Amino acid sequence: MNANDVTLPFVALAQITTGGDAPLRGLSLSVQRGEIVSLLGDEAASVVAVVAGFQRPQSGELILNGRFGMDIKPSQRRIGMVSRRLDLFAHLSVRGHARFAPGVTRDMADTILARLDLLAVADRAPLSLSGEQQLRVALARALARKPDLLLLDDPFAGAAPSAIDAIKTWLRREAAQSGLSVLHSAGDASDAFGLADRIGVIENGQLRQYGTAQELYERPESLFVARQTGPLNQLHGTIVSQEDDIAAVRLAGGAIVEGRVIGSLRNGEACTLAIRPERIAIAAMKPVDLGEGALAAQLCEAVFVGDHMRLALTADLRGGETAELVVIRPSGATLPRNGGISLAWQAHHAHVFARKAP
Repeated sequence: MNANDVTLPFVALAQITTGGDAPLRGLSLSVQRGEIVSLLGDEAASVVAVVAGFQRPQSGELILNGRFGMDIKPSQRRIGMVSRRLDLFAHLSVRGHARFAPGVTRDMADTILARLDLLAVADRAPLSLSGEQQLRVALARALARKPDLLLLDDPFAGAAPSAIDAIKTWLRREAAQSGLSVLHSAGDASDAFGLADRIGVIENGQLRQYGTAQELYERPESLFVARQTGPLNQLHGTIVSQEDDIAAVRLAGGAIVEGRVIGSLRNGEACTLAIRPERIAIAAMKPVDLGEGALAAQLCEAVFVGDHMRLALTADLRGGETAELVVIRPSGATLPRNGGISLAWQAHHAHVFARKAP
């Protein structure tokens, strides 16, 4: 392989299998030059460990910048890394952290500190700084040697949302300007959204879906992917009929609703209908007036959470059966009052998956 061939992915894992507590089972994926990839799932950290050289696979192949990665020592992989713990040292200043790696000069350290808005606090102890600044110090240490690949092992855990958003913006700009590749083990989908060019969801050690955040959120290929990528309402039922990719689903109490079938399902098969909270419409009218598939509901609670309202509703599934659902509305939206409330959704906004036996 030619390391200068820009058509090759910068990182490629082929059929990687590992042992340990979160094993990988024949996982394959790639990261292009200048691309940011986030991974979701219990085994995401195992992928980062393999690429870093901290864990050697039982089988499979790793390619780093056109070279066989298994033959490259961890210290020679031109990788920077930020872990969840940040691992900052009490005895080193901010500049000392930026100069921690061998060969980093003061000028090199100050250059990265300036880009991360840390130059004014370069002589301070990082543990005296804010959480966001501490995360920036860890990034400065990882990037001071100008690595080709940055590994992020769930570094946003416990950080304030405003700090995470600022770091995401900085990382995206850095990757675009310098060609830095980033592989990110994300603790939550919200950590990946707004950062990653592509997101991979790992289940039982295998890559279940790999695509943009919008693709995974709006078109999940499995119920596991749907759950991993955002809030979800789930209703259990049975397939009654199908036309093209739309299925009619009979819920527990007998109510009939519709959703888009994912995969291959048979009539009479048990299923789970999944619908995002923002895709449910509510109105102060009777179900018959709202349209086919509408359900009567009771508004139980409305909670203001900043840019939106989170509504808790009890839906009437008929036959004495009910279901608790969450609906999201803009914070300034007019909410229906008690009495005559109904809810519904467009069939293609709901996803119908085969229901696995418990």
